[in-house]
Amino acid sequence: MNRIKALFEAKSNNILSVFFTAGFPELNHTVTILEQLQASGVDMVEIGMPYSDPVADGPVIQHSSEVSLKNGMSIKTLFDQLQGIREKVTMPLVLMGYLNPVLKFGVEPFLQKCKETGIDGLIIPDLPLHEYEANYKAQFEAAGLQNIFLITPQTPEARIRKI
Repeated sequence: MNRIKALFEAKSNNILSVFFTAGFPELNHTVTILEQLQASGVDMVEIGMPYSDPVADGPVIQHSSEVSLKNGMSIKTLFDQLQGIREKVTMPLVLMGYLNPVLKFGVEPFLQKCKETGIDGLIIPDLPLHEYEANYKAQFEAAGLQNIFLITPQTPEARIRKI
């Protein structure tokens, strides 16, 4: 069973999910941060994949992405860092980022690397729902990945129900 589903079945409230940008503040701190978050009682972690044009993010995440990229972080580097992470970290891990770097890496290789490293889900806010359903849903499911869509107070109820 996917670790995200297992978490929500075991714990119905007070779930602590934390976001951090991979490669920030230092390139090689990703695994250390994950270990410390787990040791501190965090239930789930969203690992930000830095992007050079994070227009939907606020200034803090924009800054962390900028520093991370200057440090040399890339999707390939992130996957290299996450090799063997499941020997140390058992909480659900979600990658969060923009679609362009995933397309550049290659969707199929990206999803395969997610599966190999033990990623449980993805948040790709600029991946439209209809695009996901038409082109990627089967691939995500084959890789055992939960695709998590975001909603806002302005999201229409029909879309919320569909998600």
